[in-house]
Amino acid sequence: MFRSVKPVMTRTLPASVDIAVIGAGAAGLAAARALSGRPLTLAVLEARDRIGGRAHTVRYDGEGLDMGCGWLHSADENVLADKVEPAGLTLDRTPPPWEKQAFNLEVTPAEQAAFRTAFTDFENRVAQAAAAGREAPASTLFEPDGRWNGRIDAISGALNGARFNAVSILDYDAYRDTGVNWRVREGYGRLIERLGRDVPVVLDCPVRRIDRTGPTLRLETAQGVLEARMVIVTVPTDLIARETLRFDPPLHDLIEAATHVPL
Repeated sequence: MFRSVKPVMTRTLPASVDIAVIGAGAAGLAAARALSGRPLTLAVLEARDRIGGRAHTVRYDGEGLDMGCGWLHSADENVLADKVEPAGLTLDRTPPPWEKQAFNLEVTPAEQAAFRTAFTDFENRVAQAAAAGREAPASTLFEPDGRWNGRIDAISGALNGARFNAVSILDYDAYRDTGVNWRVREGYGRLIERLGRDVPVVLDCPVRRIDRTGPTLRLETAQGVLEARMVIVTVPTDLIARETLRFDPPLHDLIEAATHVPL
């Protein structure tokens, strides 16, 4: 039987704060933790009934099952990896299943090796073009009529959230991955939940409008109005693009940019 991890805290919406953080995912909680030692009043406003955002763990037969993000990528450099065991959780260093081929139904080991070579060659062309300052879609560096172009492009969907015709050479060259991938045995969501344990979060409090016309920022929420000197917005970009969270006056450049980052 599945059950969600219960919220860590619920606090009442204050009338005013120095800084309001919108969103209690990893970014919002990190911002709040970074500010916690300063002489400021602070509130994190979260639309859902839990914290964690995309990091969400449910329980199944006593085990943690991640429903969103699950891997600590570049774990040997990932700042979250050092926080797992101090939080009382277990770091699982078992190599991920994609590092070896489980079945040979459609792609033989020889073909798999050929693909890896093609992908490495593509990334080398990207690095060379970026070093020369070339700015163009990364797909322009595909091998003409290359057998593995489709699969390389499919991998871009997983890595970048877009095909390589929408990813620039310079941007992809800046992508860093050490190839080390670990998990939190009890669940990624449990880690973020514990890191946010002492953060002042107001749950079930979606922010609908930020009024920027006065001397302070006025946040209209499902639980009432909050005034803040500053606001840190950490909501998913699609909420900004769809104007589920509205800015008044509108931030046209921000909204336009968000439409091109559909996460």
